[in-house]
Amino acid sequence: MPGDSLKKYIMATTTATILVGRAHQNHSGIIPTHLIRLTENSRPALIMQSLEGMEDVKIVIPTLENMVDDIYLMIAVFVLKKFENLEHIHNEESKSIYDLFSEKERYTLYNKTKKIIRGSGIKVVFNILDNSHLLSQIDIIKKYPKDIEVTLPSFKKEFNTWNKKVTAKGI
Repeated sequence: MPGDSLKKYIMATTTATILVGRAHQNHSGIIPTHLIRLTENSRPALIMQSLEGMEDVKIVIPTLENMVDDIYLMIAVFVLKKFENLEHIHNEESKSIYDLFSEKERYTLYNKTKKIIRGSGIKVVFNILDNSHLLSQIDIIKKYPKDIEVTLPSFKKEFNTWNKKVTAKGI
């Protein structure tokens, strides 16, 4: 289990879930192997778990403008295992991708990641909730190669604790 310094990210608000796996050859959908949660409170975090062994949790603090690229970098490192020297993107000190790499290094890694993803057989499904930062990055998601599916909020109904009313928006 992650150290105490990283537990705060696990307890934060989840604004998107991302399934990583393979598309079913006959029925579309996905055969998932990993789950990534985007949590957003004071600082966003990407929390990855294998669906086969829930004890191996990886937490990465992404950049804001390149969050989609950071998600795919995380997939290349921890799912596809194509960057053996980058496991330190998960770290107990909560260092972000900003802290670990210069802008030039990040863009070099993002370009390598796109080539890796292009040569892989993965499918990535983004389930993006209302007010998620990823809602502003749909066009970036669309540019990634390989199988992608995105679900977006169409209806939301929830109790507002501040005004004690149920609010609904969408369809």
